[in-house]
Amino acid sequence: MRWTLWLPRSRSSRLSVLGLDIGLQACSLVVLSGSPSQLDSVNCAVRLAWPDGLVAQGDVLQSEALGQWLRTYLDACDYQPSQVFIGLDSACVTYHTITLASGLGPTDVAFQLQAEVQSLLPPDADEVCIDYTADPRSAQAGEQSYEVQAAPRSQVDALQRLAQAAGLKVRVVEPRHDAACRTEQRHALAALPPASVALALQCNEAFGLALRAWHDEGVNFLPHRQNAQRALRRAWMLRMALWAMAGALLAASFAVAVESAAENKHPHLGDASASAREFDDAQKAQAQARAAHERRAAQARWLKTRQDLQSHSLQWSRVLSQAAQGVWVSSVKQQGTRWTVQGEALSSSHAQQLVQQLKALDIWAQAPELPQLQVMPVVPTTGLPVWQFRIEADLKEGV
Repeated sequence: MRWTLWLPRSRSSRLSVLGLDIGLQACSLVVLSGSPSQLDSVNCAVRLAWPDGLVAQGDVLQSEALGQWLRTYLDACDYQPSQVFIGLDSACVTYHTITLASGLGPTDVAFQLQAEVQSLLPPDADEVCIDYTADPRSAQAGEQSYEVQAAPRSQVDALQRLAQAAGLKVRVVEPRHDAACRTEQRHALAALPPASVALALQCNEAFGLALRAWHDEGVNFLPHRQNAQRALRRAWMLRMALWAMAGALLAASFAVAVESAAENKHPHLGDASASAREFDDAQKAQAQARAAHERRAAQARWLKTRQDLQSHSLQWSRVLSQAAQGVWVSSVKQQGTRWTVQGEALSSSHAQQLVQQLKALDIWAQAPELPQLQVMPVVPTTGLPVWQFRIEADLKEGV
């Protein structure tokens, strides 16, 4: 008789991932596994034909049905990947080099790059998802260049719904070409036996996609920067909760010490000195608990102020994005509640219209004003005058 020992397995001891490459008429699947730091095996490398009506020319038409079909196949073959890396047709990706003023914050950089890329596309083009890297070789002092790649948001969203229907956590959506180039890096394949490498290379793009779990470099059209910020905020909230628990324990200890002193109405002489020491300890614990409470309250006020300012930023960012057809924003500065925008407009009416749209927002302690609006000489490249403007306002500290 064979006895089986049922013990919980550590979830972090093994990692199993799926590389999913969606082609024009078929898909490629590669399942890799290993430790979080080292790839060691190829579990699957296969090409499958799409069910009729779910995909057309590489575009996913029915995400939920396709995800359920993928889940059925993985369960039937007993593959249990926890994460999926999906490839996007490189033909739908556009490439741009954009220069902004240096010194902008991460939120302002992302907003400005999104607006610039969208303005470069045709008027009827869909909204895009972008990813970017800073180019260290900036053209001039005070400027920063960025290499930006953009893909249609509708396609990225369809791939995310596919992964959700398949019960998988999607980690990366990147161009198929980038995934194929990853398999050409010999160091990425060094940990695998030659036979496993030969098997996986039959599905080149899917293999490169799955490899990214251990070589995380490249484009990702998912909002990975925003997700990282949310993770940091959750970690901060967890620390605050731990501090609150510590404060409650200190307060409980103080209460127990006081109750014990009250019950002992006739202490002996030796007990009196011990009670005095306990009282001093209780006073110290109370002071520490009060200090911890005040610190938590100050941190909570600080977080509330930052969240309000971020909410304000989202509102004025939408207005600037909607006004991008007649206005070019060169810089956005926010120091505390003081808010300044500088840029150029095709006419004075465009700048005035932007001010009126901003005034309509209920986020101002002092409404936006236009202290500077002047026409510049005719631009040689266009033959048209350009109006330079500066808008200043004060944001509310809280709503």
